[in-house]
Amino acid sequence: MRKFFPVPGLLAFLIISFAGCKKEDVAPGFDMIYQQEFTIPAGIGPFVTHHFYLKNISTRYLAQLNQAGRTDAEITAILPAQAALVGIFGDANFGVVEEASLRVYQESDPNGFIEAAYRFPTPLDPNNNLDLIPTLANVKKIMKEDRFSLDLALRLRNTTQDEMPVRLNVQLKATY
Repeated sequence: MRKFFPVPGLLAFLIISFAGCKKEDVAPGFDMIYQQEFTIPAGIGPFVTHHFYLKNISTRYLAQLNQAGRTDAEITAILPAQAALVGIFGDANFGVVEEASLRVYQESDPNGFIEAAYRFPTPLDPNNNLDLIPTLANVKKIMKEDRFSLDLALRLRNTTQDEMPVRLNVQLKATY
């Protein structure tokens, strides 16, 4: 009597399954880091979306290109890498935030924004940090200019009880 042993079939399946997998290619580039501080006031409620406009921020794009030894033509994309809201004094309560959207735009064209990061739903107890999820949007057309603006749109679960001094940390990656 012959016994059935599926090792050759299983081995072939595993080879075929993992043959297409390879480590993701990480494009070379440089980081563009921005930090902006603002205050979320006490007493704002959950029935509207609250916009915090951070305007006229220097991109430092040309200086960063020169530092990297690259030209604008060599930059293929500028992609969001990380974004987070952090309480400056360590006592922020981001549990009141239901949804967050970070939009990048030119001040001359506020309707031409590109969403760079978002979070929905947010954790009920995020402590002093609220990490946003970066999108795959290419923001090069905005970031290659001298200045840009940010719109942080927050929809709340509850009314804020205290004023919260907050730092917005944004990291973009210029790839070439």
